[in-house]
Amino acid sequence: LSLVQLIGGAAQQQKFKVKPTDLLVAEGSEALLRCEILHAAGAVQWTKDGEVLGYEEATNSITGYPRYSIQREGGGGSSVYNLHITNVTLGDDDQYECQVHPFMHHKPIRAKARLTVIGK
Repeated sequence: LSLVQLIGGAAQQQKFKVKPTDLLVAEGSEALLRCEILHAAGAVQWTKDGEVLGYEEATNSITGYPRYSIQREGGGGSSVYNLHITNVTLGDDDQYECQVHPFMHHKPIRAKARLTVIGK
């Protein structure tokens, strides 16, 4: 057996415990897109319409998106990487995706959600 086979057989694949779900919010309110991963091994990032917003290693706020932050929590074998948006605007209405990159034997995983903003 190779080392990869030994590691692969002993460890479980990273997978979603909680996937982001479509959200309907009013302009000016807050939005929370949830993303919780079991056995997270790869780097986690959020995208908006395919554009990378940031990785979890960054500080809580996301560069270039001052109203966006990634809320990190961990424990019990799962890791939380929720995307929090304050003072939601019509420009936030878009498709978002929580992405976990591959690492060693772990396959990449992705989950999309639509944020719909209702104008005042």
